[in-house]
Parts: sequence; structure tokens; C-alpha cells
Amino acid sequence: MDLTLCGQSAFNYYRISPQVLGLYPAISLGNMDRRCCGLGSHAVVKDLLHAPLHRLVFTRAQSGSRSLFKSHLLTQEPPPGSFRQTEHGFDVTSPEFTLLSLATQVSRNQLLMACYEMCGSFAVFKPCERTQQQLDEAISLKFIPPNCGWERVNDTKGNDTNLWKRTPLLTATDVAAFAKQAAGLRGVKQLRWAAEHMTGQAASPFEVQTSMLISLPRDEGGQGIEIANNARIPLSEAARSLYDKTCCYADILIESATDSMGVILECQGRSAHDSDAASLSDAERATALTSMGYDVIQITYDQIKEKKSFDHIAELIHKKAGLPHIPKTKQERIAEDTLRQGLLVDWVELFTAGPAS
Repeated sequence: MDLTLCGQSAFNYYRISPQVLGLYPAISLGNMDRRCCGLGSHAVVKDLLHAPLHRLVFTRAQSGSRSLFKSHLLTQEPPPGSFRQTEHGFDVTSPEFTLLSLATQVSRNQLLMACYEMCGSFAVFKPCERTQQQLDEAISLKFIPPNCGWERVNDTKGNDTNLWKRTPLLTATDVAAFAKQAAGLRGVKQLRWAAEHMTGQAASPFEVQTSMLISLPRDEGGQGIEIANNARIPLSEAARSLYDKTCCYADILIESATDSMGVILECQGRSAHDSDAASLSDAERATALTSMGYDVIQITYDQIKEKKSFDHIAELIHKKAGLPHIPKTKQERIAEDTLRQGLLVDWVELFTAGPAS
């Protein structure tokens, strides 16, 4: 039997770091019966992918356990390169095709969130207890290096988090080009919308959440402000004397209609800015940017999570950027409430989670 994962299952696969995948044996699909009833107990499925598995089928006659599979019939040939072989005995849709198959399974905003993660320099993956034990043992015995190209982010106490730093899998341009190639396939309209509403490369879920709240059109729940993520800013000679770098990257940059060089939003995540050294570096960086004429606004997750405090931040951004702050209509407020409900969630369970604590 052949198995090609798509949608949520393929997305979950791309979230798993190489050092974790390397701990698990391949699945021997050839030794299973037609319904693959034993597949659900395999360690790869049980620990990493989780049932039900979203899979592509190519004929209506293909069957399998309904508790194990959610089957999606492919009725039209996808663009070349839409499938990839894995080292674990099954195939998976390419990152682009994974997003397209997600487009028919999740909301439009959830699809945009998934696009940001695929195109960002981060992934979110929470190892189960058994996986964590195996990973800790393999690293302590030096069977595997601690990162393998993926670096796990620590919290303020030095403990592992569910956030992993890695090279982006795609760009927004890649997503848009694939949507053009896949014209006629289900989900293309939604995927095209997502590609058009991406604002750059994000480094964390917090940056994505802030970006969407600020940049999405007002009638879709955002503030309708044009932004750029991960914007490179060359530092002047004077700024370099304050912050010993030749350039820095703004989490979120907003062009200003005033004499300011621009408004920079710095997302102060719980994992990245809390040591004494990091706090000092952030302060030096902010001073250097301010010396060049930028307005730097440092924000925390709690500030965007609370509606009242976010409203004050939005008003401050408008003021600093020289933009008119027009109160939202009733319909725009309803759209914002809907956006916040789906956006401010536990990112580990991106498509099923309730509000984040």
C-alpha cells in the first residue's frame, strides 16, 4: 500500500525537527493489510503524526480505517514536484501543495497562519513524553547533535520550549507561483488570498499574530496598516557606535507619514529577550535605531492579547506613523473579534486549539 500525507498531517510532518525524525524507524507499509489497521500503533504515527491521518487517494475505491484516515480524493493532476518521499516509508505533499490541501480543510485565517509558519524562520512542535526522553538520551550520549540545523528555543529559566528556529521552507513568492501553476485545483483562491496577505518573514507565532492584527484589512479584522516583516536596516556610523553591528532587522516596520524614519514594532517574546545580556542588547539596539530617527515601540504578547491594551497600542502606532485613527464600525469590530478568537490561540494545536492561556 502507498501512503501520501497531505493537509494537516503533512503540515505536522514539516514541523518535526530532523533530530526528532532520526529517532524513529520507518513504517513498513508493505507488511500491512489493505486497511492498514496496524498503522495507528506505529511509533511514528502514535508519537509524531497522530491519527486521523490526512491522506490523498487517487480513486474512490481506495479504502481504509475511518478512525485512522481522513481521505481526500485528488481529481486533477497537481503541478510537478508536488510530492516528496520521506525516509519513513511514506510520501508527503510538498510544502506548497500541503498549504493548498490545507486551504480546503481550515479557515482562511488559519491558512494564512500556516503560510507564515512555512515561510517563517520558526516551527512549533511539542514532543510527547516518550519522544522527549529519547531526544534527551540521544543528545546526552552524543548520538545526535543538539540542533541538526534546527535550534530549540529556551525559556527564561533555560528550559526547552515548543518553539524551534529553522530555515524557512518557502517564500510568499513561492506560494503565489504555486497557486498560479495549480489553477483549477480546489483551494487555489484561498491560497492566493493568503499569499497576497503575507507581509514578510516572521520569526515566531507572536510576530505573526501581531502582523495579522496590524496589517489585515479593517473589514477582515485588522488595522489595515501596511507593514514589512524582518526589514533590514543598515546602521549609520553614529548608530554603530551605540550598537556594535552594521545592520539590524526590524520585527515589523511601518512607513511613517511624519518626519520619523519609520515606526518599528519589536515583539518581546517570553523566550528571546529575558536574560540580562539580551535585555542590554535590546536596549542598545533600540537606542541606536532611535538615534537614526526611528520610533521604536516594544510590545509583549499580553499587550496584544488584552483587547483594551491592544487598542491603545493601535492608537499609538497610528499617532507615531502619522496615520488617521478612525474608530471601527460595528461590522469591523465584529470582524476583529472573530480574527482575535482564531488568532490568539495555542500555536501547538494550530487548527484545533482554543484560546491561549
